[in-house]
Amino acid sequence: MLFVALTKADSGECLGAFMSNQEAILTMVMATGKNLNDFGDPDACELNPLTDYALLHAKGVPIFVGLCLPAVCQGEDLQMVSDVVTGLAVDAGMDDLEFIVTFPNKEVAPITAGHIISFIGFSMICVCFVIGMFVEYTNLFGAIPNEGEDTSDSLKDKNLVNSKSTLGLFFLSFSPSRNFKKMFYAPQKDDDYLSVLNGIRVISTYFVVLGHTSSGNLIGGVYNILTAEELFGTWWAILAGIGYYSVDVFFFLSAFLASYLMISKFSNPSRCQEGRRTKCFNIPMVYLHRLIRVVPSILLFTVMMLTLAEFTGSGPIWYITLDNFFLEPCRKSWWTNIVFITSWYEGPECLGQLWYLADEMTFFLFVPFIVLAYINKKVIGYIIVVFLNVISIILPFIFSHIRGHSMTTINDPAGRYSKELYNHPYNRGGAYFVGVLFGIFYYEWNKSRTNPSYNFSLGARFYNFFKKNHLTCVVSFLVSSIVMMLLIIAPRLELHDLSKRHIPQIPSDFFNAFHRSVFVAALGFFLAPLFVGKLSLVRGFLGSKLWAPWAKVTFTAYLLHVLALAWVFAQSKGSLVATGPLTVFYSFPAFFATMIVGVPVSLIIESPILQLEKNILFPQKPKKSTLKLEDEPLNQNYEINPSEVTMSTSKLSHK
Repeated sequence: MLFVALTKADSGECLGAFMSNQEAILTMVMATGKNLNDFGDPDACELNPLTDYALLHAKGVPIFVGLCLPAVCQGEDLQMVSDVVTGLAVDAGMDDLEFIVTFPNKEVAPITAGHIISFIGFSMICVCFVIGMFVEYTNLFGAIPNEGEDTSDSLKDKNLVNSKSTLGLFFLSFSPSRNFKKMFYAPQKDDDYLSVLNGIRVISTYFVVLGHTSSGNLIGGVYNILTAEELFGTWWAILAGIGYYSVDVFFFLSAFLASYLMISKFSNPSRCQEGRRTKCFNIPMVYLHRLIRVVPSILLFTVMMLTLAEFTGSGPIWYITLDNFFLEPCRKSWWTNIVFITSWYEGPECLGQLWYLADEMTFFLFVPFIVLAYINKKVIGYIIVVFLNVISIILPFIFSHIRGHSMTTINDPAGRYSKELYNHPYNRGGAYFVGVLFGIFYYEWNKSRTNPSYNFSLGARFYNFFKKNHLTCVVSFLVSSIVMMLLIIAPRLELHDLSKRHIPQIPSDFFNAFHRSVFVAALGFFLAPLFVGKLSLVRGFLGSKLWAPWAKVTFTAYLLHVLALAWVFAQSKGSLVATGPLTVFYSFPAFFATMIVGVPVSLIIESPILQLEKNILFPQKPKKSTLKLEDEPLNQNYEINPSEVTMSTSKLSHK
């Protein structure tokens, strides 16, 4: 194909070099790819001074072929190759493919004014880190109080904050040592039943990484691209498909904590004037807090990606992959992420994984109104939650039936399922609003422990059912586990042969309508015994203190993991092979590397924002303690933290 294209070129010099350059013929033959997504041998081609390594690739599609060409072949000669290959693709029915030839090793990322401004900005953040450490350990901007050896770490930190001026608090918010200690050394109570959510978060994050690994290696150009889709028909695809439900787990946990913590906080009589609770429940401020916690992190991460990522790697497809899948889309649509319309936007997706954040923000808009209705009239709050759950079942059924969706996003030739049933919030609310219901239940049960008037509430009855009967806990744990496993396996009915539909439309519609709500309801029954202190073996594993620090990194890891996968696969100089075992194998180092890299990235981006909001924008005023135990949430290590609730659960607080 390459030879035919060059014979049509007008440049006799290029063709002559191709035919007569005996010294380079062997190099060109050996270093040129022999199949789709065969990169050849870039290093061997570059070592020969008579040849240059080029890459024939399709625009926007991970299809590549490595070419080792005579060094004199340039410009119009390569354009002829591109035109001929594009014509062959059109003849083969691939009308959307346009091929071009580039010299990847000669492409150097340009330094623009935007890069310079960003470099200066991040350098200033680094300066703030250094000053922050001086503020923490010296009397700069306020003398450090003298404390006894027996003073607790939390009290020492509180006294440190109170001793510093406003400018000192600003720099202290950036101190990496202080933020690192809060991340890895925060105390956790032994009777903290909600700590099991830390294990759930980290494990669910792994399955998200696994799911994206199965598709992420495709952007690196797999050698078996023509047969790679057969992987989706194997049992390995079911394992990777757990990531689809991991997102629903995050919706559930986010809703559970948002509703439970918000009711616990705003139903406290001592926080408001009696009979005037709506005064202290300032809904616009709830939204403002959330925006402050989430938007700056997204913006800083996007800027970091746009300005630093392209200088961190190299390889035949490095710049092509990075530009096609990350840089170019983000230059056009970065704004969609900070206005939370990613899941609705029809243009190029900047950090496409943030569709989740757009949906979660849409659902979160309802929570303050549900809480407000509940603390004024419980039955009204319940009616709203039940209504939203019913709507979240009806809408997917209607869209599934009208559009003819199957029960899996993989068997979806038209590509409509992913956008309509998987991304759009009006089809994903089931998992979230079931979580709200369980959060209200848990608040009522926790309240009933000190307030007898709640003993007959729905939540108290529900959780006491598990608290009083160990056999019920075991049965609930086993049955709910089986239900979740069956729902994970169910798409296998459609995946064993992707060439046709196997499940009729009506059963598919019912599955699409109910499966997310049923899955997280089963998760709620799975967690119920753990939330009341039962099943100590499982609770000890999921609630282990080892999970706690890594659970705080999951939001940053979620932002980072897709780019991290691309960073690895896009630097490959040899073609990969897409298989189930290799996908699982790749997922483990990808997960661990993402979590580890997530620590410094979180210290740079997320932790300072959390501390600036807490210490500068909305500092807590010291006040005498007048609260009773019954007025406080069970777990004081959790707080309503939008950026933490965003990805999964609320992190342990950064106190």
